[in-house]
Amino acid sequence: MPTGPSRPPLVLLAVPEDTHEMVRQVFKTHPIDTFAVHDGRATLRALYRHRPDALVLSLRLPGLSPWRVLERVRDMSELPVLVVNLTYDADDAVRALQAGADDYITPCTPERVLIPLVQARLRRGRSAAAPADLVEDGWLTVDLAAREAVADGHFLDLSALEFDLLKAFALNSGQVLTRELLVDLVWHEPEGDISRVKYAVHRLRVKIARATGAAPPIHSVRSVGYRYKRPGPA
Repeated sequence: MPTGPSRPPLVLLAVPEDTHEMVRQVFKTHPIDTFAVHDGRATLRALYRHRPDALVLSLRLPGLSPWRVLERVRDMSELPVLVVNLTYDADDAVRALQAGADDYITPCTPERVLIPLVQARLRRGRSAAAPADLVEDGWLTVDLAAREAVADGHFLDLSALEFDLLKAFALNSGQVLTRELLVDLVWHEPEGDISRVKYAVHRLRVKIARATGAAPPIHSVRSVGYRYKRPGPA
């Protein structure tokens, strides 16, 4: 089947507001789309919602520590990450690279070097990526385009909300998702009522159990939230 032209790669710019425009201008004349956020928690939400091809992460990012953001990114994916700092600090560079960053750059990095560097990381990231519209782990398959899900070979008859909830778990397999984060990701209400999460997760668990005949692998983490973990071999 013929396909249209592929979209330009998307780079998430997680930078303070006072440096956003300066960083964006570097990419403006190149076939690279950018999306900017200005604090740590917004970075994690944007990673889920926009599924970028690379992340530029400033060590001056306010809110949730950029080091914690980097740790969470590496827990979730192999997304290319370029850490940026206003000045070169050898200790920060070593820490960033050891924590999983692909590069450590500063404003002194020439644009003629920076852009090929980013493009090389994008090529590596895209070649290693799974098909964008399909999330599967051998037990659960979630088709994001068709909005359909299959668990242990059984089709799941889900409401729109239940599908979005399952998608959140599938995209963050093995990770604990807090109730606050789920309200933001699924209901798109960052300050929404977290009590609704309990009942929505219960309904999702019931449907998975009915379809598969087994206990659903979505587990409560006391006082924190919920985690989906692929069932191991029997």
